[in-house]
Amino acid sequence: MDEEIALEQLGLTRIEAEVYIALLKIGSTTTGPLVKASELHRATVYDVLKRLMEKGLVNYIIKEKTKYFEATAPEHLLDIVQEQKNNIEKKEKIAKTAIEKLEKIKQLAKQKQTAHIFAGKRGVKTVFDDILKYKENWVIGSSGKFKEILGPYFFQFQNRKKQLKIHTKLIASERVKGTDIETTVPGERMFIPKEYESPISTIIYGNKVATFIWLENPMAFLIESEEAADSYRNYFSMLWKTAKP
Repeated sequence: MDEEIALEQLGLTRIEAEVYIALLKIGSTTTGPLVKASELHRATVYDVLKRLMEKGLVNYIIKEKTKYFEATAPEHLLDIVQEQKNNIEKKEKIAKTAIEKLEKIKQLAKQKQTAHIFAGKRGVKTVFDDILKYKENWVIGSSGKFKEILGPYFFQFQNRKKQLKIHTKLIASERVKGTDIETTVPGERMFIPKEYESPISTIIYGNKVATFIWLENPMAFLIESEEAADSYRNYFSMLWKTAKP
């Protein structure tokens, strides 16, 4: 029946719909006629009536110590719809709150900072190999130590950057101006006075900041942090404006 389908769509079970419609047809009645009309077990009918009363679709009166059940007006079905609507709105509020908190967790995961230390020439080369995976980088404090400590690998690295079309913005010591270091490094370059140079250089790429200490046994500190990388890029921009071509 179309009426039963409509009631099921509103959230009633098939048996609840059958009993409710039977009550509408019979009118005020004891359970006997309902059991006969629905062909259900008496205990099942009692259980269904209880559920329908909880939904506000059935009530009863007592006559001579006997319960007579009757269906409430069909307009009470709108109460069910309203309750469902209220539940949906409540769930929507819960979902929005949950989404907001989950987004914060997601952002914290993205901003999670990690740090690594690489020691020795082989360890430092590992960081340079990682730099080759990114299309651009910013270099602060180049003074020729990279070439001095790692020798041929310096030229191999720069050639790989050219092949991969990786763009570099370099702030270097005046010491390397006019040398094969300047002509080998691809990209843009600016210079600072050599008295400000040190055995430390920094390369910013992606969400990473690599700081190299150019000793005989070199070391590299790698920080993986979007916030740190952005901060270093801002610092680079400030130095770039004060450096000279």
